[in-house]
Amino acid sequence: MRKCSLLILLGVLFFFTSCMDTYYVTKKSTFNNVVQSIQSQMVAQGFNSTGTNTNTSAMANNFMTQDTYRFADSLGNTMSYSVSYSAKQTKEGIQYVEHLEMCGCETSNPKDYERLCGDDSFVRQQINIVPKDQEMEVENYNKTVLLAVGVTIGASLIAILFALGMK
Repeated sequence: MRKCSLLILLGVLFFFTSCMDTYYVTKKSTFNNVVQSIQSQMVAQGFNSTGTNTNTSAMANNFMTQDTYRFADSLGNTMSYSVSYSAKQTKEGIQYVEHLEMCGCETSNPKDYERLCGDDSFVRQQINIVPKDQEMEVENYNKTVLLAVGVTIGASLIAILFALGMK
């Protein structure tokens, strides 16, 4: 009877155990706040929003989104920047983005480029420092399999030891 109870306990441990990896992503609302902040800073630079464009494409079963934001000043100078990311959703329904990066920036006036698109520009800096504020836990298949194999081998050894001890 004791042997049967031990095997049931090990079976329960086996079926309810998995190995999880934790990593951090950016909430979609956080990303939207950064875009809004950039728009406000563009207005302070004399550029008003003239629209946005969104394209989504599938790359190796992963959907990538590219947003382009366009601005113009009162003299007709234009500026646009693009960001790409993978938009996803947790099981709880929280939207988040992964792999966020600035993938393009251009100005119609070359004198505006460094200030608006350069490495030290507020646009690039804002995109580069978007916080990863959403914790994600994802099952690690390889670790789970290794754990299952280890538990199975351990249970087998214990069963053999019990069988040898009962003789």
